[in-house]
Amino acid sequence: MGESHPVFVNAGRIGLATFVATAVALLVSAGAPRAQEPKKGGSVSISMESDLPTLDPLGFASFNDRNAGLLLYDTLLDIDAKGNVIPNIAERIDASEDVTSFKLTLRSGVKFSDGTAYDAAAVVKNFQRIMDPKNRCRCVSDLSTIASLEATGPLEVVIKMKSPSAHFPAALADVAGMVVSPAAVEKYGADFGNHGVGAGPFKLKEWRRGAQVIFERNPDYWRKPPYLDEVVLRPMPDEQTRYASLKAGNLDIVTNAAARDRVDAAQEKRFQILNPGSLATSFIQVNMGAPDVSDIRVRQALAYALDRVALNRALNRGLYKIANTPFGTGLFPHEAVDGYPAYDPAKAKKLVEEYGKPIKIKLSINASPVNALAGQALQQMWKKVGIETEIIPLEQVQLVRTAASRDYQVMLYRWAGGADPDKNVHQFFHSKGTVNRVNFNNPEMDKLLDAARATTNKEERLKIYRSVNNLLAKELPYLFLWYFDNVALANPAVKGLTPVPDGLLRMHAVWKDK
Repeated sequence: MGESHPVFVNAGRIGLATFVATAVALLVSAGAPRAQEPKKGGSVSISMESDLPTLDPLGFASFNDRNAGLLLYDTLLDIDAKGNVIPNIAERIDASEDVTSFKLTLRSGVKFSDGTAYDAAAVVKNFQRIMDPKNRCRCVSDLSTIASLEATGPLEVVIKMKSPSAHFPAALADVAGMVVSPAAVEKYGADFGNHGVGAGPFKLKEWRRGAQVIFERNPDYWRKPPYLDEVVLRPMPDEQTRYASLKAGNLDIVTNAAARDRVDAAQEKRFQILNPGSLATSFIQVNMGAPDVSDIRVRQALAYALDRVALNRALNRGLYKIANTPFGTGLFPHEAVDGYPAYDPAKAKKLVEEYGKPIKIKLSINASPVNALAGQALQQMWKKVGIETEIIPLEQVQLVRTAASRDYQVMLYRWAGGADPDKNVHQFFHSKGTVNRVNFNNPEMDKLLDAARATTNKEERLKIYRSVNNLLAKELPYLFLWYFDNVALANPAVKGLTPVPDGLLRMHAVWKDK
């Protein structure tokens, strides 16, 4: 591998940094005083915004999917409460100075829940499965720079890159780091998505589609068996129903809590409010290949017509910060932008007049009450400047599929974000990006995104990402709304939850006070 150093990263804040503390110290806070001794047993129920489309990481696209993935698979690396990428099933990752090669060292004795070995061969097969074009994994962009993989020992994998890949360690704390059992893939074939066998703290017990997914304790989990008997994920598209269920005691955790519910919870002081900050952004994505919006004047008019402050106040009680970039508050290129369009209805009207043709917008939204309100507000704002809007409500899974197939004109959307800034832009705006849902194709952007992967220097990356932000502000494939905090509300009986900036729930050490 040549000269290398161990690397772990901080959610985009400091780039790659030498890892000094031991893996054990990061994973176990030995000697830390406990207010209560954890109790074993019990069930924790968590709301989802929609049912899961699959339990196969190849098809994971949403926040819900990734939460289920952590339960079933865990990840090679992880993120801590401060956004640092830390050891997990891989106890070490070494990188060459030019970040063109990496060596993963796995923990010994880890097994999948079917009893088979979680070893270097399994990791190589998993990466190959993700990279196989036939499998159409939505996370393939994270591994697109891999040139070759080799298991150089039972617990060692050497990965050589086609080009510098500063983003790679953080990718292993996400879907690309969710390793599936090769034996289970072979056993179930095309039906693997209904079974989902990994090495996470829980394993599938029952899936009643549209009602609930029950995961039971994995007694062979590599840390130690979880305290909880089971975790139940319940699809609840309606925000009011989720919070009402929490208040009634029929639900233990509400993820991505609505602003009004956060305010109510703070006033009542009945529930834990877990706010890990944000890697995320809410926005209107624009299919640049669709009629009307393919013209920059129309996109500019849509942007200038948005009173985002008023919209945020009406929908979110003003709790969220207005966004001008795709990088949440926990990422270093946050708000590093020059000249994103501010609210200016006069400019919007002038652009509509210059376009000279009737503008008719089809706005796809999630079919929930709060998104319906958002759609109506956008419809009114755009109408004031001469733009007609038809609202198209879709169930959440269908919305994601529609986005992936680019079968829309404009769409209200949200991205939960990743631990490295690359995760928020490369896959979406590179001409070869695997989830380039907006038909963005710009050689300048491609060069910038590739350059950001080629350096670990924070200042250099910040300079590059400012240029990325400025190009997005110029071309407007996204009309940014606000930075989305992944706030969870939890029953006070639920203990051991640590808020992490990606908003995902790490349930391996959670317990319930009976």
